Amino acid sequence: MDNQTTQFVFENNATDFQTNLTSHSTSSLSDGELGQFINVIAPVVHNPYIQDSLRFLFFGTILETGRRLWQWFMDRLAGGFVLTAIFDEGDPVYEWLCSFLNEEKVWSGSREFRVTARTSSRTWGVKSGQSENTGHAEYLPAYESPQLFCWKGTWIQVTRKKSSNTTLTGHEDGGSLVLTLYTRKKEVLDDLVETARSQYMKSSKPRITVHTTDHCGSWCQTTSKARRPMDSLILPTGVKEMLLNDARDFLRSEQWYADAGIQHKRGYLLYGAPGTGKSSTIHALAGELGLEIYSLSLAVNGLDDAALQRLVSSTPAHSLILIEDIDCAFPSREQQEKEEEARKKGIILAETKSNVTLSGLLNIIDGVSSEEGRLLFATTNHVSRLDPALLRAGRMDVKINYKMSTRDQIVNLFKRFYPTIQSSDDSCSKGLDSIGAIREKSGLLSAPLTPPGTPVSIPSCPKDTRTDDIPAAPLSSTFDIDTTPVYPPRLPVETVDRLASEFADSVPENTFTVAELQGYLLTVKTRPFEAVAGVKQWVTEMEEERKRMKDEEEKKNKKDSEKDAAIGSSNERNTDDKLDKAISTETNPEL
Repeated sequence: MDNQTTQFVFENNATDFQTNLTSHSTSSLSDGELGQFINVIAPVVHNPYIQDSLRFLFFGTILETGRRLWQWFMDRLAGGFVLTAIFDEGDPVYEWLCSFLNEEKVWSGSREFRVTARTSSRTWGVKSGQSENTGHAEYLPAYESPQLFCWKGTWIQVTRKKSSNTTLTGHEDGGSLVLTLYTRKKEVLDDLVETARSQYMKSSKPRITVHTTDHCGSWCQTTSKARRPMDSLILPTGVKEMLLNDARDFLRSEQWYADAGIQHKRGYLLYGAPGTGKSSTIHALAGELGLEIYSLSLAVNGLDDAALQRLVSSTPAHSLILIEDIDCAFPSREQQEKEEEARKKGIILAETKSNVTLSGLLNIIDGVSSEEGRLLFATTNHVSRLDPALLRAGRMDVKINYKMSTRDQIVNLFKRFYPTIQSSDDSCSKGLDSIGAIREKSGLLSAPLTPPGTPVSIPSCPKDTRTDDIPAAPLSSTFDIDTTPVYPPRLPVETVDRLASEFADSVPENTFTVAELQGYLLTVKTRPFEAVAGVKQWVTEMEEERKRMKDEEEKKNKKDSEKDAAIGSSNERNTDDKLDKAISTETNPEL
């Protein structure tokens, strides 16, 4: 065989192909075999479809090789000049970036939105053409719709990625935000994240963010609420100040804890009857300290010790973790013993829904895997049901008992509902006092103090101290218009103090919760005199209602006890019958 290379040229002339093929092979094949091979292959090579396919294969291979080489080159180029950052939904930084992009009006250039009804479960969204306070819809940029913007001289592309996990309610779990920065400097990304965080903290100051979880296993639900002033809390004297000072001291003592070798964590247990202000205290305290609340429900389906550990570890430092009604998550050791005795007697009890164990929760609070820099708040209505291991120092450092309303709380609650004016006009104050005397004598005490069209004449006062700040509603002969004032009248300090004292005298101390008293005052929120006059009747009705509910509860408990005793007695009889039968069988084998 010649050393010279032979080329195969695909042409329409089959004779040329046969000549080239003959010159290529001389020694390996005989003339007869070569002729047979040429006769077989010539029609195939002569077929135009085969020739076109071979051409496409040849040029396609060249194009695909070039494409892959170009892709390899662009990947190497992008690796050196492009930064890509992915932010997963449920992580706090995801909310920072979304809020930042909304403030920078990046989403405003989008032409594809998902429109939903406006709720408090989202802290960001594209504003509509209407004002922020009157709009009833939220506009969210669509998924897979990239937006390009320039920030501090750097071009950035942002894309929302849709999650593959969609719940029955339509909520996407685990979505992400992808940022592509056309720069080699990682400092640009660091500056962007820090700027987004600072703007988020600044914009969220007027409100408080509450994160909750469900089956998704992450903080996938976010709710925004208005902050509650600490002054609005009606607690015993000194409790608010103690809590606030203790929390502030903890947050600023991180270095001291590290130097002392103590875990930087603090646990608070608020216990007492429902309606005494436990949840309100946490809400107001988080707003005062500027912390976000991460609310844990230990009864969520699919939540176990491992999932609980992941949730707690994903919370940022200087945050507030809340576990409400912690006694409902799992039974105490005493309750477990009672359940075991009930099982021995054959009594079937309802099983607990929570998959979180006590040891798993204790490990989260102060174990090796516990997180530092967090405030842990737990609430319960029945502290006696909690396991003693959960109450020891180091796990629950501060324990506060929320009792029924004291006299000071009752007085402060009344003053909270009815504001005062600082009046220097003695004639105005005397006139208002005389009105109160007239109302008491004439039986008009239950009438509103300043309703439109009131028959009681009020002495004229200076403009800045008038008690009737509410304009009269227009008269109508067609429809009945509700002319009840929305806001209570402003009374002099002396008048409100006197009414508050009378109100407190009519309410027995340590009997009602703040929530119960607040519920009553809401029904007369614009009528302070009527509030004082009707509180005795309300107290009587509440005591009768409590007595009735207590009697019903005792009857129910008695009935349940009799039922359990009957079941236990029946199980004992069945056990005795089986034992007697077994003894009889041993005595008389024929049976």
